[in-house]
Amino acid sequence: MSTEPATLIQIDPWSIRRNPNNPRRYFNDEQLDLLRTSVQEVGILVPLIAYEDPDEPGSFVLMDGERRWRCALDLGLDAVPASTIAPPTPLDNLLRMFNIHSVREDWPLIAVALSLREVIRISGEERESRLAERTGLTRATVRRAKRLLNLPDRELELIQAEAHLDRSQQVHREDLYLEIEQATSVVRGELPAVAERFSRDDVIRSFAKKAEARTLRAVTEFRDVAKLVKAADNDLVSTATVTSAVIRLIEDVEATPTAVFNEVAALAFEQQSAARKADLLRESLAQFAPNGELSAAFREALSELRDAITQLLERRG
Repeated sequence: MSTEPATLIQIDPWSIRRNPNNPRRYFNDEQLDLLRTSVQEVGILVPLIAYEDPDEPGSFVLMDGERRWRCALDLGLDAVPASTIAPPTPLDNLLRMFNIHSVREDWPLIAVALSLREVIRISGEERESRLAERTGLTRATVRRAKRLLNLPDRELELIQAEAHLDRSQQVHREDLYLEIEQATSVVRGELPAVAERFSRDDVIRSFAKKAEARTLRAVTEFRDVAKLVKAADNDLVSTATVTSAVIRLIEDVEATPTAVFNEVAALAFEQQSAARKADLLRESLAQFAPNGELSAAFREALSELRDAITQLLERRG
């Protein structure tokens, strides 16, 4: 990557074009309006960073400052301050864009993912640790971005179409799809009958429809899918019952993960939890000597517990 010093000049904003490798591909309309007002009142105080296009002398490509540049175009400014640097290689261009923007406020994960895909394509590097080092991203962000890239193209397009909106207005959010992707992997990996009947894309699309129909209370509801499948792994509920429940969850847009889990497996999980607590209680009671004195309050508590256990066992046969 070039270390040559930058040169500060005034550039006609119409001679500048956006950098297609800018990880920040989406801009919030309200924030742009606020910046536009600021530029109109005090001008552009922080210079843009750009390089001259080797194939088009007199034309420049942005490295940093796209929002300021957009505002300059909207306001019809004749010139903008810009620090010009030497043209980078395609890979250096991508990596420099990442490192410039990694110190700024967060931008949509979908933007990071799409630019990261280009880094992987050009460099051939897929290791999370090396990608994190080269881009300035955390390994966790790289991992989440790569998971997002595994989604079907249709779902990626839906995320991109809403990326410029405020979070409260988005339906197809990245965190929704990360939860869906995880739930889909568990379902198809642990339930062969489901994997044979539904493709991965089909399950993802079916789960996404629940968000589109506004039947979910929160995207984290999809974590109950893994708990539902785990109920079969732990022999709390039969595999056939869990498989049937998951198929209904996929086919019925009104069925929510939490509702299906509560109906099929919640009681079994509660019983498993109670059994573990009973084991701990038994271990705790074993510490009392056979002839040791027990307080009246302790005796009463044990008596009430014994009665409750007896009634439960009799009711359940």
